[in-house]
Amino acid sequence: MSDPLTRVRTMANLSSPPTDAQIIDAFATYAAERADAGVMVAKAVAEVEYDNGKVSVIFDPARSGAEYWALIETSAYENLADFFGAPAAFDDQDGIWLRGRVSLIEVRDIDGRPLGSRSTAELNRIATGRGHRAGD
Repeated sequence: MSDPLTRVRTMANLSSPPTDAQIIDAFATYAAERADAGVMVAKAVAEVEYDNGKVSVIFDPARSGAEYWALIETSAYENLADFFGAPAAFDDQDGIWLRGRVSLIEVRDIDGRPLGSRSTAELNRIATGRGHRAGD
């Protein structure tokens, strides 16, 4: 399988900050690829939005064919931003490029209830293990 963000990166020079559309496409592409791989929470993505440094993933469990409570309770992630924030979490070319304009990932359901949020700095610390203290 090819690099998940190849299509996004070919749209721009990585030395330039990503556009709003490229940011949305990066996160929507990640969710679509995970959905195609059978990840139920990814199948529930209804929309990805970007505004002023914040990526919002709108979650609609009905899209996945699962009951709301079942999808939430069986998710491997207590904070769904940990899953959906992956494109900006790592120190690869794409993560660094996206973090240039994205500072927060939030996930909320179709009715506006929060299902998790995390700054991209937190996601990066978690993904790379930097800043981890004993007892955390």
